[in-house]
Amino acid sequence: MARGPEVRFLERFGPALGLLTAGTLAVVVVLARGGVDVSQVGRAYVLAVAALIIFSLVQELRRSPDFVPARRKSAATGSSSIPPELEQLRDALRVSRASRRQFELQVIPRLREIAADRLMMRGISLNREPERAVAVLGPELSSLLLPDRPDVLSLPRRGPQEKDLAAVLDALEALGR
Repeated sequence: MARGPEVRFLERFGPALGLLTAGTLAVVVVLARGGVDVSQVGRAYVLAVAALIIFSLVQELRRSPDFVPARRKSAATGSSSIPPELEQLRDALRVSRASRRQFELQVIPRLREIAADRLMMRGISLNREPERAVAVLGPELSSLLLPDRPDVLSLPRRGPQEKDLAAVLDALEALGR
């Protein structure tokens, strides 16, 4: 029977066992000093052990390959059926409005992929036929998507605003028609 790599008990539960040992030692010291109600210390100890067990179980669930965290519900649609890639793009667009660097790193490559796919539907390669691509994309879209763009340092520090992004997306959508 083939088995995956085994994780040793102490590697997996070492931190929890260390906390349990330290807590037990603290309880023994407190009880040895006296002057403390034993039932209150006992209740606190049981509560701490229960919290530690719950924490360990949650960590085990997160390590499980079957664990899938719940998705946030979309405020606009009220549904949680948004694909992860679209959720990542939405987050990247949200951040890119405040930071030009994030726009350049996260959004431009995705927009370039979309443009390349749309151009390929027309039989034009974005990388091999840049002149034809510029003719189809137009000057504004090609200046944004092609590699010989202006230096990022000369551009504004903030990313494009929502209306500018909408214009870019509309232009890309029109390419697919």
